[in-house]
Amino acid sequence: MDEQASSEPSDIVAIIVAAGSSSRMGPGGDKIWADLDGRPVLAYSLATLGATPGVTRIVVVASREWHAEIDEIARLGAAAPVTAVEGGARRRDSVAAGIDAAPDAAWYLVHDGARPLLTPALVARVVQAARRTGAAVPGVPVVDTIKRVRGTPDPQTRDAESIEETVDRTALRAVQTPQAFRGDLLRRAHAEVAADATDDASMLEALGIPVALVEGDRANLKVTTPADLVLARALLAERLSPAPAPALEARATAPERGR
Repeated sequence: MDEQASSEPSDIVAIIVAAGSSSRMGPGGDKIWADLDGRPVLAYSLATLGATPGVTRIVVVASREWHAEIDEIARLGAAAPVTAVEGGARRRDSVAAGIDAAPDAAWYLVHDGARPLLTPALVARVVQAARRTGAAVPGVPVVDTIKRVRGTPDPQTRDAESIEETVDRTALRAVQTPQAFRGDLLRRAHAEVAADATDDASMLEALGIPVALVEGDRANLKVTTPADLVLARALLAERLSPAPAPALEARATAPERGR
């Protein structure tokens, strides 16, 4: 019998995908293990998801060479048990490996390990929406002007592309992770959808399964380049810095003019 969409999401397995090639980080760089305020990028997702109510287990999908390090940072900073498994050639293959490691989970939270700045509030929004609907993802409005182009760009100059049209961005959203799914729905999507996919929500969409969208967080950026890492450090420092004194208090102590 299918699990009901209204069931309490108490048996949640968090799957953290950390098996990417990190090619855009430059030679020798691995975004998951880059230093972010003295800790690896991956450590932040482990800590936040490990402390999420209802998460009973975390599966980290990563290259086998990193499993010992994953065990170490899990021991130091994750409240839920952590298992490391090897990833696949595609992102969807890596998520499938995470599902195989926990095939009976009532709920799954799928998260990109390269998004270290997720917050408990964001996770709670996604989980609560999935509880109501069966599947939910966070997203933010697209603020840049979007152009559809044609032509094949030259690898060096990229000047062979030409603009075909400007896309109406009103209904566009940039989707983030974590994404939450009722267990039977995600397992069905991976069993029945053969095409590649950049996220798991699109696999459910291909089967006509509704996916709710909740408010995302612009600070929940994905670290893919060295510039992203610089921005993540700045956002983390701002998050950890003490709040400034109220403006009214500052005005009250300022010297009066006109005397």
